[in-house]
Parts: sequence; structure tokens; C-alpha cells
Amino acid sequence: MKNLLWLDDRRNPFLNEDEKVPGDIHDWNINWVLDYNQFVSWIEMYGLPDAISFNHDLHEQHYTPEYFWDDYEASKKFQEWKSKSYKYETGEGCAKWLVEYCNSNDESLPEIFIHSANPVGADKIRKVIEDFEFINELRK
Repeated sequence: MKNLLWLDDRRNPFLNEDEKVPGDIHDWNINWVLDYNQFVSWIEMYGLPDAISFNHDLHEQHYTPEYFWDDYEASKKFQEWKSKSYKYETGEGCAKWLVEYCNSNDESLPEIFIHSANPVGADKIRKVIEDFEFINELRK
């Protein structure tokens, strides 16, 4: 059975109500972490899992008001402005830490999934991962 590190402050992966767990839920040993600190601690304690599924908004302060939900560009501008006051790390911060961890330990990234309902945040996480993979390709 493969280990899945599930990063989300609200969605319970064991219930899988939104059907966000990749593939068959029974294929995974799910390890649920709620925030940046738990994410870092888990990896430092157990090493890299087989896969990680990222949510972006990990604290109430990260949530974008509903009136921005249907306008990607307005949502992006709001989030860029709001992020300057964040006291807690987002899923993007976790992805950046993961990339640094892999670089420092000469490790490959585990399989990555992004289940965030925030399209702007999901794109930020995706960019961190894609940039890492692109740089590693250049090094080969």
C-alpha cells in the first residue's frame, strides 16, 4: 500500500465526500496533515511519501470571498494583496518547502496531486512544482 500525504485544513480524506482522493481510496495509506507545520514535521519524521495531495488554503485567513469566485483575475489580484498579511503558510508555501527539501536531500518529488478548490492557489502550487521539474530536466 502506498503512502499519501493529504494536506488540507478542512476536507477529511477518509470521508472523501468531494471524491478528491486520487484513484481508489483503498489503494492509499492516508496521512492527513492540516497545516504547514504538520506537513514539514511529517516529512522530517517519516521521509517523503509516495504521493502528496495539496490544498492551497490552509487557514481561514486564506479564504477568498465568494464574490471573487467567478472572476479568476479579480481573485488573483485579491489574493496577491491579501497574501501580504498572511500569518500562516499556504499550500504554496508547503510546495516551496518540499522543493527545497528535495533539492537539499537530492530526492525526486513524490507523485503530486492538487485538490484545492481555489484555482489561483492551485496554479501557484502547480507553478512551484513545474519550475522544480523544469530545472531538474535542465540539469540532466
